[in-house]
Amino acid sequence: MDTGHVPTPTLLEKHPLLVHLAPEQLTRMARAGEIESYNPGEAIVAEGSLGDALFLILSGQVAVHKGPQTFATLTGGEFFGEMSLVEPAPRSASVTAMSATFLFRLPHDQLRDLISDDPNAASVLLVQVVKTLSERLRRANQMLSSVDLLADWLAGSMV
Repeated sequence: MDTGHVPTPTLLEKHPLLVHLAPEQLTRMARAGEIESYNPGEAIVAEGSLGDALFLILSGQVAVHKGPQTFATLTGGEFFGEMSLVEPAPRSASVTAMSATFLFRLPHDQLRDLISDDPNAASVLLVQVVKTLSERLRRANQMLSSVDLLADWLAGSMV
């Protein structure tokens, strides 16, 4: 992992989570976090470790997993660690780089300061996070429904 590079606002302005921020809000956001880079196979966060930052994927691909079971593959324009918006807590899964990956890491404390200093920016961010979480939940519900249908079909074919 290579870390510590402060991003320019233009590097962040195209990320869907930040696209609706005003230029001055984007500048403050850029100063609050840092760019991290990971090689394929490199661990980014470990299940059970303190979830103290939000990560925006600028480029690359990551796997969200518990042990060998991958639950999601995320790519540029997506994010993880959103629970740190609420409070630092143990991570519910591990995240590993699947390709050369560049992330913007926004620590919880800096994020909390940004939210208290600029409620408008906080509102913009939270709306985007809720939209994304809603879409993830919708996809999970569709998968569960498909599994349920398959289970019903299998149970019917065994009779």
